[in-house]
Amino acid sequence: MNLEQIDYLLEVAKEKSIRKAADKLHITPSAISQSILQIEATLGVTIFQRSNKGTIPTSEGSIVLKQAFELQCKFKELYEGVKGIAQGSLSVPLRIAFTPTFGNVGYNAFMALKAEHKELKVEIQEGMHEEIMETIIKNNGAFDIAFIVENRNLYAYDDLFHIEPLYSSYVCVAVGKNSSLRSKKFLTTADLTNESIAIFETATHRELVKKTGLEDNSVFVTSNNSFLIRKVVKDGHAICVLDDFSLMNHPDTLNGEIIVLPFRNPHYIYREMWAVYPKDSAKNENVMNYLNTVKNLIRQGCPLEALG
Repeated sequence: MNLEQIDYLLEVAKEKSIRKAADKLHITPSAISQSILQIEATLGVTIFQRSNKGTIPTSEGSIVLKQAFELQCKFKELYEGVKGIAQGSLSVPLRIAFTPTFGNVGYNAFMALKAEHKELKVEIQEGMHEEIMETIIKNNGAFDIAFIVENRNLYAYDDLFHIEPLYSSYVCVAVGKNSSLRSKKFLTTADLTNESIAIFETATHRELVKKTGLEDNSVFVTSNNSFLIRKVVKDGHAICVLDDFSLMNHPDTLNGEIIVLPFRNPHYIYREMWAVYPKDSAKNENVMNYLNTVKNLIRQGCPLEALG
């Protein structure tokens, strides 16, 4: 018994008429009759009997129809599952990785995507830049897409990955709302000489601190906990260097608890933000939707030229 025959059986049971079922299915009544006779001969039971009430299931037929309905559901579930996998499935988790730099944008992009695709399963890993890089290199396919700060070493693997520069970020400094620096248009190394700094425990962030000339400042705390870093900044204990979009639309900046100011040393400091994904991910609709959502969110940030 195939899916087509199951559809015939269930439609006849629903309409209580072979002719009406045939009209609904756009086939001839004789085709349905022949199909039912074939199933009855195979199973050795009579499924329907005619009466003044129409074509009605027999007691054995009711059992067959119940099983046929369950099979129909299973067939449809199987079909949708296979179709989904081929098209970038909602049933296969979307695996995303990003560094703390992308944490806020990555989360907002995730929420925007889930609002449109509630069934979408997503696995997110926020990790240190070095860890994500190592995983990308050693295990192609561990992530459907990863967001990292530029790393030229990945060009050696461009036969395996798409490396897409997303944005030339400029470095900023996060200060608390009560900081004496909060009203400045931009900050320089000289402005920050006496400030304690909070550092993310990554080689990438330490390099960023070095680029700003703040490596000799007193360190208030070193941590891989982004909440703790924000907390010490909000409470006025330290400043933190970061990328311009890192806290975009974050509650701490929206409510004024943290002020993000551009940094110059003496010029603005830029670094590229990359999306890295296996070649096959380019065919995955969900991956591309997520990537485009991230791009749109980044575009919402204030461009440097608008700062005057």
